[in-house]
Parts: sequence; C-alpha cells; structure tokens
Amino acid sequence: MAPTSSIVVLLENDEATRELYRRELARRFTVIACSTEREALLALHEQLVQAIVVEPVALADDSWGFFDAVRRTEAGRTIVVIVCSILDARRRGLEFGADAYLIKPVTPATLAATLAYLLRKQANQLTGAVNNDR
Repeated sequence: MAPTSSIVVLLENDEATRELYRRELARRFTVIACSTEREALLALHEQLVQAIVVEPVALADDSWGFFDAVRRTEAGRTIVVIVCSILDARRRGLEFGADAYLIKPVTPATLAATLAYLLRKQANQLTGAVNNDR
C-alpha cells in the first residue's frame, strides 16, 4: 500500500463524483479536492503533491496545457498523473504524460487501487534509482 502521507490532488468538476472519489481516496491518502484547473494548480504549487487525478472536462483549454503546467511544478517530473474521464481520449491523455487513463464509470475502489499501484511503482523506481547511484 502507498503511504498514507501521499498527497493527491483530485480535479473533478462534477460535485457528486468529486465527493465520491474524495471519500474513498481519503482512506489511504491526503486528498485535495478541486473543481477547477486554477484550484488544482494552486494546490500543486503550495503542496508537495505525489499524484493528481484529472477529469479533462474540468480543464479550461482544449489543448490540455494543464499537463504542461503540472510538469513545470516542483514535483512535476515524478508526479503520478491519472486521467479519469468520461472522454475516450486515451491516446491523447497518454501523449500528454498520463501514467494511467481510466474511462468512466470508474468505481472509487478501482481508482484507489490504481493510484496505490502507481505510487508503489514510482517509489520502487525512485528507490532503485537512488540505489543505482551508489
């Protein structure tokens, strides 16, 4: 299981879905729930975030420039990005650097399990990189 101290930004414009996902993710992670791109970017600049879950429908621009903005944050190179969307744009999401692309409906448990898996995988890769530097 990923550490409970992992901070996750949840960007979801639908209030009911945001609350449903927030409740499940909060069992394992510290969750910052956002309804707008601006709120999410502010959280990314104020906190050391390990992961972000994004619904692209909540993004302000069609070019998905949000992903570039995420990569420019302090944790941008290592942050886990999950797209969880009603849009079937998997190829586009992966091109923009998503680690996983889930097409709704996605159960909260599936989202939490995917997030935990990717955070574990990232931690193992970072640990391996540190050990290989020695």
